[in-house]
Amino acid sequence: MKPLTSTSSPRRAAALGVVAVTLTVGAGGVAYALANADRPPAEITAGDAAPPAEDVARPTGDPTPADVVPATDVVAGADEYTQERSDAFWGAGYYMEDADALAQLWDVELLEAKGRAGQLLLDGQPVPVAPGSSLDLTDPAVIAGLQLEAYWDAGYTGEDGVALAALWDVEVGEAKATAGKMLRDGQPLPIGPSGTPVS
Repeated sequence: MKPLTSTSSPRRAAALGVVAVTLTVGAGGVAYALANADRPPAEITAGDAAPPAEDVARPTGDPTPADVVPATDVVAGADEYTQERSDAFWGAGYYMEDADALAQLWDVELLEAKGRAGQLLLDGQPVPVAPGSSLDLTDPAVIAGLQLEAYWDAGYTGEDGVALAALWDVEVGEAKATAGKMLRDGQPLPIGPSGTPVS
């Protein structure tokens, strides 16, 4: 029996030839795409050998460039809600309930309402809903929230709450609520804030 002197066979050589051709064609297509990626269609000449449009398979359901929606248009009014307008809106003392009232009044999305109101404030124009006018001041939860907000906005911290609780001999949560109520009523607290008040 004669020993084999080569590991190649006609079948293997044919398979390698097919792989080589496939790789060459694939590399040529990638090179073409990269070379023409930034060129407008008018600059691509017939010599560039672009494949006919009908030969390019497009998976069904993929958006065409004309169907792509800019990110700013996905949420209605998002383009109107800039950081500057947001700062103006919240800085004027508005609450989320006020934003809801404005959205209903103007029949727009919530973000758009806040953005419009912020721009009116920046322009020195009146906003048809006053800050805080949409709050239900008969709701104990709303009152408690306003008291805590006053506490934190005055620059008081968690440690200040512990000190007040020890001073008044009450729970920390009750101390913060009492302090917030006093601040809302314009009464001074027995200790100053450890933090920085919200301007």
